[in-house]
Amino acid sequence: SCGALPAAPSILRRSRARRGGKRVRFAQVTVYYFARRQGFTCVPSAGGSSLGMAPRHHRARRYSLSQFAHLRQVSHRQHLRQHLRREKLRARRRELTQNGTVPSAEAAGLTLADVSDDDLDVGQVEVGDYFYLQPLPTKRRRALLRASGVRRIDAEERQELRALRLSREQCGCLCRLTCEPRTCACSQAGIQCQ
Repeated sequence: SCGALPAAPSILRRSRARRGGKRVRFAQVTVYYFARRQGFTCVPSAGGSSLGMAPRHHRARRYSLSQFAHLRQVSHRQHLRQHLRREKLRARRRELTQNGTVPSAEAAGLTLADVSDDDLDVGQVEVGDYFYLQPLPTKRRRALLRASGVRRIDAEERQELRALRLSREQCGCLCRLTCEPRTCACSQAGIQCQ
């Protein structure tokens, strides 16, 4: 006579039981600080030199998760405040120059120091929604490099970056309907005709 085999434990029950037992929990964040250097590793969307960092960090700090979250919020709020200050300065200059059509000595003399915190609507903008990496204008990138101690900015990089941006605008080849390997840029580069 055949006896009934004991029921095998369910795989689903086992996986549910395991899920609750082991979890990864982070207690701290380590932040590494690097000096700025001229990049040579990225291509900014508009002119000038790129920003990079030194090969080795010069400082490391450990934070608890709550300290790090607070630090990020303060940093993001400062970035937002600077961004809003620059926007307000541009708007004032536009007003004084009649939308940039009439030169104005008063507009030319305005600086970021002329825009007070009272002029900014920081409270109206949710920092979490706003903050993301913003492209920096060429002048700001150069100023950041100089402030970080970069004495000589390699001017050749500007030409190399310009050539890269131009090459990225042209993608594929000029073939129509059929590929002409003698004139096809794709074929000459050893890739399939685009």
